[in-house]
Amino acid sequence: MVRKSRFGFLALILILLGSASPVHAVSSVTSPYTPALDSPPLIEFNSIANGLSLPVSITNAGDGSGRLFITLQGGQIVIHDGTQILPTPFLNVASLISSGGERGLLSAAFHPGYASNGYFYIYYTRASDGAIVIARYHTSADPNVADPASGNTLMVIPHPGAANHNGGQLQFGPDGYLYIGTGDGGTGGANSQNGNSLLGKILRIDVNSDSPYAIPASNPFVSDSAVADEIWALGLRNPWRFSFDRSTGDLFIADVGQNDWEEIDFQTVSSSGGQNYGWPCYEGNHIYNSFSDCTAKGTLTYPVTEYNHGASDSIGCSVSGGYVYRGSEYPGLFGAYLYGDLCTGRVWGVSSSGAGDWASVELASTGYIISTFGEDEVGNLYVADYGNGNIYRILASTFSDVSPSHWAWSWIERLYRSEITSGCTASPLRYCPEDPVTRAQMAVFLERGIHGALFTPSSPTGIFGDVSPIHWAASWIESLYADGITVGCGGGNYCPEQYTSRAEMSVFLLRAEHGSAYSPPPASGTVFTDVPPSYWAAAWIEQLAAEGITGGCGTNLFCPDNAITRAEMAVFLVKTFNLP
Repeated sequence: MVRKSRFGFLALILILLGSASPVHAVSSVTSPYTPALDSPPLIEFNSIANGLSLPVSITNAGDGSGRLFITLQGGQIVIHDGTQILPTPFLNVASLISSGGERGLLSAAFHPGYASNGYFYIYYTRASDGAIVIARYHTSADPNVADPASGNTLMVIPHPGAANHNGGQLQFGPDGYLYIGTGDGGTGGANSQNGNSLLGKILRIDVNSDSPYAIPASNPFVSDSAVADEIWALGLRNPWRFSFDRSTGDLFIADVGQNDWEEIDFQTVSSSGGQNYGWPCYEGNHIYNSFSDCTAKGTLTYPVTEYNHGASDSIGCSVSGGYVYRGSEYPGLFGAYLYGDLCTGRVWGVSSSGAGDWASVELASTGYIISTFGEDEVGNLYVADYGNGNIYRILASTFSDVSPSHWAWSWIERLYRSEITSGCTASPLRYCPEDPVTRAQMAVFLERGIHGALFTPSSPTGIFGDVSPIHWAASWIESLYADGITVGCGGGNYCPEQYTSRAEMSVFLLRAEHGSAYSPPPASGTVFTDVPPSYWAAAWIEQLAAEGITGGCGTNLFCPDNAITRAEMAVFLVKTFNLP
């Protein structure tokens, strides 16, 4: 039943969005993005809201409130305040719109000065004739409720004939101008190459000058009488979702394809506009209509990546564009642009080597009907499932074997960000959290914690009888000895492959923190029931607990002779060295 309801929806909105399995597309564009995701992070989705009615857009106000504003196709904007959906809608314009299929209230964008002026803008299809309307509203005395009587229409774009291909995205660019993405009107692309039509375009207007708006003097076609002044880029089929990279200002456009190909277009922040993205001559990188002329206006520009629908749309059918991840929590995802597919719920990330080569990898297969992505004020990303009305926060782990739900996930991520570890295998990137830590591995971790991630120890000389100078960790082990953290395991040996016990780790950590001459206070024997005061490391263990570095291994237990795991070690190291 669930599948039937999902594809019943697709029958109404099939042409709105886009599809899947990424293939590399050649581009001459260079960009400061992170290298391709050759070790894709593990992606999970945490539900923050559920049961909403047809969510189509997620954004923030940029006012420091931390709120998310979720647009519902039927005509409402609701607020998630960080813990819940507020019971009163922020705005309800249901009486003004035509909703259903690809029509409705499609997005909202908040003025860069919203915190002081209270202005925001909405994109909807008009009830009377389906025309596209861009209107400005402002908030009321209650910051969680807009003034419904404050509507001021900025732009009306006729959309006669077909009810599909309405576009729907509003975004303020880094230049402070309002960008508007319009679909081609369902005309097969005739409007997309028509300079007198505002359909099938990215428009750019100045909402801070004149009334209802002004044309930026730097718009690319202001001196061309054959092209409308509002046009920033053309040759688009249905740019349902586009976004600006919050770090670089670059523009990513997810343009929904026809029957076979979905595409992601890219424009650098330094662009002067005027790109022609090729519809209907091209669908992605592939000729679609050889009789159309897509060279008369603008600069023909190909996508940086595309994907094919696959047999019976098995890979996808309609692309929903997302955002470049620039948050601080998930370094493995940093610099990747995320996008997904409406039909299959697949999610991909695309990034560039910086030399013009872009590569896309699949990050997750969700089964969601992905209508939109969103970004909050600190760079966290979200995705909406149109089918069940759920909003999910996207979580990511650097290591493929450490889920964001793993108990030590945040500690392991902090260890990685501090460059104390690069994991246990490189391809795929794994951390091996449940593996015990050997004394050789422990030497590397401690020395990096003491001296910093860039530390390089001196060449080994063969101090320990069982650690040859050619042993992979010999220099680290001898550096640990030189720092007075260890004298070995006895008999002139170090026992590099022996597992490190929790008791031994207590001694190593406190010496690393306080210096080789440090001696802890005497043990009381009252902290852990399995560590009597006569135990050889009791004082060290109790001091570790006193400093808040450990709480033990269970109720009043420390498990001193148990081998410490790599997950446990991550916690101890982060706490001991106060890693960010």
